[in-house]
Amino acid sequence: MAEVHEVLSPYEALCQGVALNPEGIAAQDSRQVLTYSELLARVQALATGLTQQAPDNKRIGLCARNCADNLVAYLAILSAGLVWVPINPKNGRTLNQKLIEKSQLSMVIADCESQSEIPDGSYKVLLLDSKDGNSCQALIEQFMDQQFKPASIGPDDILAIKFTGGSTGEPKGVMQSCSNMMAVMQSLLTVFEFNGDDCNLAVAPLSHGASHYVLPILAVGGRHLLLETPDIASIQQGFSEQGATVSFMPPTLIYKLLDDPNTTSATFPSLRHLTYSAAPMPLPRIQQALDILGRKLSTVYGQTEAPMVISALPPKAMTRPDLQESVGRAGPFCDIAILDKNHNPLPAGQVGEIAARGDIVMSGYLGQPEKTQEVFTKSESHWLLTGDLGYLSDEGYLFIKGRASDVIISGGFNIYPAEVEDALMAIDGIRECVVFSTEDDYWGEKLEAAVCLTEQSRLDQNQIIHQLKEKLGPVKTPKQIYLLQSLPRNPVGKVVRKDVRKVIEKQQVPAEYAR
Repeated sequence: MAEVHEVLSPYEALCQGVALNPEGIAAQDSRQVLTYSELLARVQALATGLTQQAPDNKRIGLCARNCADNLVAYLAILSAGLVWVPINPKNGRTLNQKLIEKSQLSMVIADCESQSEIPDGSYKVLLLDSKDGNSCQALIEQFMDQQFKPASIGPDDILAIKFTGGSTGEPKGVMQSCSNMMAVMQSLLTVFEFNGDDCNLAVAPLSHGASHYVLPILAVGGRHLLLETPDIASIQQGFSEQGATVSFMPPTLIYKLLDDPNTTSATFPSLRHLTYSAAPMPLPRIQQALDILGRKLSTVYGQTEAPMVISALPPKAMTRPDLQESVGRAGPFCDIAILDKNHNPLPAGQVGEIAARGDIVMSGYLGQPEKTQEVFTKSESHWLLTGDLGYLSDEGYLFIKGRASDVIISGGFNIYPAEVEDALMAIDGIRECVVFSTEDDYWGEKLEAAVCLTEQSRLDQNQIIHQLKEKLGPVKTPKQIYLLQSLPRNPVGKVVRKDVRKVIEKQQVPAEYAR
């Protein structure tokens, strides 16, 4: 790993990359290639322009596909000491309206394609990829030759507001400080040892977890290859022909990549590690990835309130069979504890709520002090309650059992959906699944599952239930199983458990498809 001096702001991280590799490629997409010197000049010019037009609350929304212009705008907002509010174009206008209102934006930057997902309002809209007078390009040209003065940014200054919970409830704005960002950057550099030869294939939306890869790659003089339309062919090409060495993806996209007949070990000539997060990966899929990729699969665990590196399992540890269901050890800037219902720590091996503390933890929820207090313990230790259940091994490896809110109590027994889902995914012929419950007079909560089969699978419900009973016993075997074509997902690809029943009703699954 290239030597990384202590940097105190995103702008300093960018400048360090410029010093290491001034004429090297910093960012590229299908339309343009930017060297580090060019990227810095564009960031400085746009930051100067945005400073003059910034709203009083300093919050600027950014709604765009993955592209070099998106990266420039992101870095310019942070370099100007403004507040970045990412908006995923795939959210839809209704949710985006909520996010804009909650963050009280008076300016939104959007690319031309995503502009339709921004509802009309009193806020100003700057176009990202247009050359008219109301655009980022016009500001860059206007201020390109002016001297740039970096903003004075303190460690506690809020640089980002990222929303969480919009698909499962009322969205909450997570405030992330400068020290949060720098801790996440340094954590990723430490765990994954990025270097100047690395090329990050940016596939997942920069509005979410993939944004955390931006600064560490730039800080060491590496390259970002940004995919605007991440179809399987372009992902394969990014690895096979354009030299991508690292990437971050949700498991579902990795499955599509690995299942494609054109994907072989030769597809990844330069790969150092492919990291998954946002959802667990079942053991058969992990083994499939290891067979094709080699010892180059890794995972990280985090949430918006504590981004990316609550824990991490690097590629070398992933090869240990006893650790492949783990999400690794605590990150460099995070402590982990397992707490009981009274928020007392539990010993190794006992399941409780996963709690985190450290520099990666958020400052709080925007305008919601009561909600903020609810997710922190009242003790001096001030643990963030993640809402996830899990346990720590004797070696300090974290194993997740599922969301506390997802636990199903059926016939008096506590059932973790994740355990049942892992058993389902271990059955040959099942492509994906989700376990849920419905109210029942006899069971209290009746355990059910929705399953999507592979194209070649000839499984029926009887066969699935028989195999599950052998693995889990009758208590943890779903009473009904539905065969579906697809599962409901939110804009970042996570399955929305509460919406499965709606999909079942919409697809009008015949009675004989339930057992």
